[in-house]
Amino acid sequence: MLATPDGGRLPDGPRFAYEFKWDGYRAVMRVASDGTTVLTSRNGNDFTARYPELAGALTAALGGRRAVLDGEIVALDAAGRPDFGLLQNHDRTARPVVFCVFDVLALGDEQLLDRPYDERRQVLEGIEPTDRDLVAITPAYRHTDLAAAGMTPQDLLGIAGDRGLEGLVAKFRSSTYRPGRRSPAWLKHPLIQTLGVVIGGWRPGQGNRAGTVGGLLLGAHDRDTGQLLYIGDVGTGFTRQALAELRDTLAPLHRASSPFANPVPRDRARDARWVTPSLVGEVVYRQFTPTEHRLRHTAWRGWRPDKDPDQALVPQHPGS
Repeated sequence: MLATPDGGRLPDGPRFAYEFKWDGYRAVMRVASDGTTVLTSRNGNDFTARYPELAGALTAALGGRRAVLDGEIVALDAAGRPDFGLLQNHDRTARPVVFCVFDVLALGDEQLLDRPYDERRQVLEGIEPTDRDLVAITPAYRHTDLAAAGMTPQDLLGIAGDRGLEGLVAKFRSSTYRPGRRSPAWLKHPLIQTLGVVIGGWRPGQGNRAGTVGGLLLGAHDRDTGQLLYIGDVGTGFTRQALAELRDTLAPLHRASSPFANPVPRDRARDARWVTPSLVGEVVYRQFTPTEHRLRHTAWRGWRPDKDPDQALVPQHPGS
């Protein structure tokens, strides 16, 4: 189940509960009665071998019960804040990750998809992980509880910002769980603007970047036609390691012509090396222009192996 942007206005009212928005990879954890654990990304990729430290992390807490849990795989820095860069480099740094659980879809013989959010949360909060450095239950704050403490959802958003979190997700307390759907029952309010993008080409670097990649040409799919549209480029935010690996990653995908349905500006297309649009990355951006349909002030965040190219969509409006 996927969240819908809230249009820039954080929902406010007793029908809502609020959860912190983590900065990681969305995943479903399936635990068998013998503790065998399988992690699957939102696009069906098997993450189990990639994060072996999470195997069996809930075995003791479940006591032989089967479970299906929804959550986010997150890497934390030394201050305990989510760091997407550390997650990207997990294979090299071997830094531990934590699975932040925010929903339970099945437990034992009970299927919980049709239960309201409040009931699923009650079941989830009955699970007590034995190692909270590996599995943590994402806290949920009902609007009524915030009000009783003299707080507002905006105050909670401020706490998220202070802790370096990505934002909040407001969820209707009466909502059921609908797998694979982007639902207005979950409304996301990010503190930073990020976008999944398809890589359609790259431009050679110059100066101290000679021999590496100078920038990536970015695309996203039109929400109505499905066409892959050029929406800008990104040339900052790369680590030295990322630059060293980019050409090797993109070289096998070389193609002779642009994969974009719309024209790429001449100054970008002149020396472009086109690639088959099969890889998804993520960028931070400040603005999406309504007339040119271009991202402005972009910075690279990293690859998104948990997303398929057709999931990268053109923003609906500036700042979405």
